Amino acid sequence: MNRSVYLILTGIAALVLCVSIGSAGFAPGFELMPLSMKASSDVKPYNDEAFMSEAGKIIGKISNSSVPTGTKLSDVTDVYYRLIMENVSPDFFPVANNIVAYLYYTSMAGNTYSDYHAYLKSVSKTTDGSEYYIVADQYSQVSAEFWNMIKDKFPDMTMYTLPPASTPMPEEKTEQQGETLEGLDIPIPMTQKVSDSSAEDQTARFKTITIHWFEDYVDTADQPDNDPYNDKTEMSPGHRFLTGEGLVWADSTFMDLVGMNVADDFYSKANYVDAFFYLISQARDYYQSYIDDRTFVSSVSNGEKNYEESKKYYEQAQKAIGYFDDIIPDYTNSTLPVFPKFGEVEKGTFGLGELGFITEGMADYLSGGTAGSGS
Repeated sequence: MNRSVYLILTGIAALVLCVSIGSAGFAPGFELMPLSMKASSDVKPYNDEAFMSEAGKIIGKISNSSVPTGTKLSDVTDVYYRLIMENVSPDFFPVANNIVAYLYYTSMAGNTYSDYHAYLKSVSKTTDGSEYYIVADQYSQVSAEFWNMIKDKFPDMTMYTLPPASTPMPEEKTEQQGETLEGLDIPIPMTQKVSDSSAEDQTARFKTITIHWFEDYVDTADQPDNDPYNDKTEMSPGHRFLTGEGLVWADSTFMDLVGMNVADDFYSKANYVDAFFYLISQARDYYQSYIDDRTFVSSVSNGEKNYEESKKYYEQAQKAIGYFDDIIPDYTNSTLPVFPKFGEVEKGTFGLGELGFITEGMADYLSGGTAGSGS
């Protein structure tokens, strides 16, 4: 290990111990990188070029900016986990390991910095939050050491900066949220891995996964709900689709596909497949929030905002299908069910007004009895 990195990590370990003791164990702890690059295989091809292309894209995204938060933070974390699994050559291995270390400590700096601002807004905070900021700064210092080892590989880029503790949380701008494909209105956070002609072509596998997903979850979506264990309340196909098993896997399917090595002539179409899975997973998340708005006792919303967001992502997902529906077999439906109508999920109602959970004793007392008459 580089001596300067070793000295910093040793000092951090001692400081974190003091901070942890001083804050009764509630301070975040500094965590060393748990996963380095996998060892170089004796079997070629090596993916050095593809590794650098992917690394350059994410490092460029956080170059000349403050520590990544929000979508950019998620992107850094995702790329770290993807790159550590690449098969790189033995000669390139030390450089690759320094690059993933930079990404790991950057992601941890962003995570802890985000936690710092979340803690400042907490109603239960008992300190000024400096214990969070100190650890975020420690991650930033270590990532700076790794940046000094790799910056010659990225001559037109700079390291991110950690804002002072008194600076408000940076607002995430729309343009930072990813790339918007032609014909779509919503950016996707990550595009398809750059094609590498020296690596295994996974186009066929990419198509097979996509086709099977449509066969399993879209083709049967409009069929009646004949589940003998349901409550016999017939919900619309759109509702069942959005709350069904298929969409639970949409986000992980997106992450699986976006990292595959596809042929150059399929690359553009692959991006629209990726966009579909990302967009439909977001539609599911917003729809679940809409359901929560309608049913949670403590909700103060009727769900309209989340419903409209879900519908927007859903419509964009259907639009994305139009760019790759030629790979879906003719015998398989490639049209999503009609989006559910607003109000299909009924708003929960509560006796004596929407006061939250009311025990029998409270209900008796509020209706004119006594606090003890219900016992």
